[in-house]
Amino acid sequence: MESKQSVEPTLQALERGEYIRLIRRSANTVGELELYLDRWFEKRHQDFSLAYLCFHGTARTLHFEGDELSLVDLGTLIGGRAQGKILHFGSCRVMAATDEELQTFCRSTGVRAITGYTKDIEWLESSAFELLLIPDVIHAVKLKSSYDRMFRIYPDLAKRLGFRMSHATWTSERVR
Repeated sequence: MESKQSVEPTLQALERGEYIRLIRRSANTVGELELYLDRWFEKRHQDFSLAYLCFHGTARTLHFEGDELSLVDLGTLIGGRAQGKILHFGSCRVMAATDEELQTFCRSTGVRAITGYTKDIEWLESSAFELLLIPDVIHAVKLKSSYDRMFRIYPDLAKRLGFRMSHATWTSERVR
């Protein structure tokens, strides 16, 4: 049986609550992801500051139908075009990388920050956490404060998911 789990209800709840403006695209291949990222970097989409990348994942890697994309390769694909943007990986274990790997990704792409998980995640728990996280990081002046807030207010959930954040000069601890 096909899974009915989808990130769409979470994104719809955020949009209906007027926390975010939303453009949703499904990318089943690396080529499709590249096309949609290229569009995201266009001037007409500059007000869309966060990309939510929801794929199957393993440490440092996104998985597509019959293909995969490492963080290094994603960084190459993005180049330095993501100035001031945030990438959230709604995927298992993608953030299970070294501090240096994550910071290098942030510096090479220009992202303001990346967020995601170091552990295998349950869909319902991660969706609940993302309903709380995404508005916070989008509106945060200081992203480390957003990270600290998530661990202060929702410590059990943040730890269970292995929530992690990185930017060019700082990376949170890897939650075990």
